[in-house]
Amino acid sequence: MRRLVGSLRTPRHFFVYMLGFLLLTEWLMPLPAVSDTGFISLYVGATALFFMLTFFRIPWWALIPLMGIIIMYGLHLIFFPYTFMSGTWWQFFLSDIGANLSLIAGGEWFFLTEMFRSLLFFILMAIMSYLIYFWVIYVRRIFFFFVVTVTYIAVMDTFLPYDGTFSILRVFFIGFLLLAVLQWDRVTGEFPGRVKSSLWVKWTSLALVLLFVAGSVGIAAPKEEPQWEDPMPFLQNQSGVNPGGSGETVEGTQRIGYGDNDERLGGGFEMDESPVFRAWAERGHYWRGESKNVYTGHGWDADTPEERAPQSMHYEEGISVEELDTTIEFAEGRSYGLLFYPGELRDVNVPGADVTPSVDRHTGQAEVHSEGSHLESSPYEVSYSYPQFPIERMRENASSDPDDIEHYYLQLPDELPERVADLAEELTSGHDNRYDKARAVESYLNSSEFTYETEDIAVPEEGQDYVDQFLFETQEGYCDNFSTSMAVLLRSVDIPTRWVKGFTRGEEVEYTAEGSLYEITNANAHSWVEVYFPDVGWVPFEPTRGFSSSFDYIFEETGFQDEDWEAEQTDPSEADVEEEQEEGAAEEEEEEEAGAASVEGSIPWWVFALLAVLALTAFIFRHLVMKQVTLLRYKKVETSEAASFMKAFESLLWLLGFNGMKRENGETLREFAGRVDEAYGTKEMSLLTSYYEKIYYGNKTTGPADWSSEKDVWAGLVKRIEP
Repeated sequence: MRRLVGSLRTPRHFFVYMLGFLLLTEWLMPLPAVSDTGFISLYVGATALFFMLTFFRIPWWALIPLMGIIIMYGLHLIFFPYTFMSGTWWQFFLSDIGANLSLIAGGEWFFLTEMFRSLLFFILMAIMSYLIYFWVIYVRRIFFFFVVTVTYIAVMDTFLPYDGTFSILRVFFIGFLLLAVLQWDRVTGEFPGRVKSSLWVKWTSLALVLLFVAGSVGIAAPKEEPQWEDPMPFLQNQSGVNPGGSGETVEGTQRIGYGDNDERLGGGFEMDESPVFRAWAERGHYWRGESKNVYTGHGWDADTPEERAPQSMHYEEGISVEELDTTIEFAEGRSYGLLFYPGELRDVNVPGADVTPSVDRHTGQAEVHSEGSHLESSPYEVSYSYPQFPIERMRENASSDPDDIEHYYLQLPDELPERVADLAEELTSGHDNRYDKARAVESYLNSSEFTYETEDIAVPEEGQDYVDQFLFETQEGYCDNFSTSMAVLLRSVDIPTRWVKGFTRGEEVEYTAEGSLYEITNANAHSWVEVYFPDVGWVPFEPTRGFSSSFDYIFEETGFQDEDWEAEQTDPSEADVEEEQEEGAAEEEEEEEAGAASVEGSIPWWVFALLAVLALTAFIFRHLVMKQVTLLRYKKVETSEAASFMKAFESLLWLLGFNGMKRENGETLREFAGRVDEAYGTKEMSLLTSYYEKIYYGNKTTGPADWSSEKDVWAGLVKRIEP
């Protein structure tokens, strides 16, 4: 069977290859719904360029640099606030690569930065462009990839918050059309010369009609109701996980979730993705449940008096806040007896009920009451204030702490090992204010000294302190280890703290101009630290390594955020804690001007469409363009030197191969010339070949005496060449 390099770049092969590209894009579409991946249009556009470069068989020495430039520019659009390819740009890029290679060498895969993960993802797409080219053009088989794609979409639709209804229809249509066209290629390959190539249009049209009819019948036909509506409860029951409660123990292993008893911390846990509640909000926030103030050496308890008020009182007057609203709806079967809310709760509304909010002044635990009785209701609407914490005021040491703050939030057990206090002094000794001391401890716990881990976590023995064990012995754990350690270290240097638990912001499953829908699962259960600042109030901090909070710390005079302290990694285990990207319209405009704008804003979809049209046009007219380039390059050569004739003849051979007529292995030059003359009905190729052989084998330094006239023969043959 004849397989020519030129014949693998026909419009039919381009059509088949683009079907493979569309099939691959279906793997990209679910990513925003099931992970924190953004900028999907950029990844799709870059992948399209990879496919184009692969299809045109660019030489490897040009292909690799071109793909590298595409990848680096893609990373630039997402992550870089510097001029593309500037010195600062390269410094940032290389330092990030070096840091991530060090993490890989140390086996710390969870802590790779978003930029490095995106780099790996771009490289994967470049590799896939070649693999699909190999499958559909050379092997002419795509069934396995098609089946895996269908399975992938089905799993995403069944087990994760992705609606795959239309995706599965697209995959069905594209996949079966691709199978039909590849079947045609295999048939014509088995019977070369017996099947007219023009019949493939009829074959493809028939396949399109059959697919349209089959798809329409499948959509319109009556269907049975689902017999197994949700497989997750069945799988949870089979695995021994009970989704109805929170923080239970399954055969000695804790299951992650929000629980009431925190007196004994430690030990590993099983992940649980079962939903807890959904919330409509303008932005993602941490969801507060309650705080505790007594550290026992093994866990947390509370001894603050119950003082109820209609609003929470976390912040002092004068703090800049934004008034926001959110609607929360618990999952079926979920009930906690308390409300979860971000920031500072102002009011609660339950549709169809007259309710009064009640918030514990010390713990922040919120409830609603109706006609004097505690009410557990879902959904409920919360009005809340979300603050911006002023760094200048937090760095001031003007006011002393109130008596009740000192009484309840500086407690430490008498048995706390002295080396914990020594470490706290060492970490904070270089700072003269409370804010920088808190940041120093937070930064230390976020360093490579510690490892985020959820399995096989040690439980302190009797007489062993929970924080001491984590800081000096194991140095691995999850949020409870990190948050408790920060609270205790700061208390050791007389800084009031309290331990807060709730949920991280969850996964953004739907986006509109008015706000987003966030889904919070058991896997988002989390704990963090609040530090008291006179004249400011309770300020949250995120010490857990790998987590990125949504708390805003600003310099009041400039309005700039304290970005130096924000974590760059995303949540490594509590699924879908997304990195905060919406910092306000003003900051987004500044980032766009700096070159780090959202791709959705800076590169509209029609740009990619225009590039695709231009690329398709260039592909369709590529033979005509190359023919004209060849004619212009050699037609005006007047010299009689042999080198000119040799180059012109070799260009003719290349152009023939480019158009599908390549010299086969073992075929002599004269045999090939005879085949060309037979194909085009001339004797011109044989004549030019005889001149070429005389020069090549006779070692002549001059061309044919009548080369000026033979150029017309050469040009006439070039003009006859068609794909």
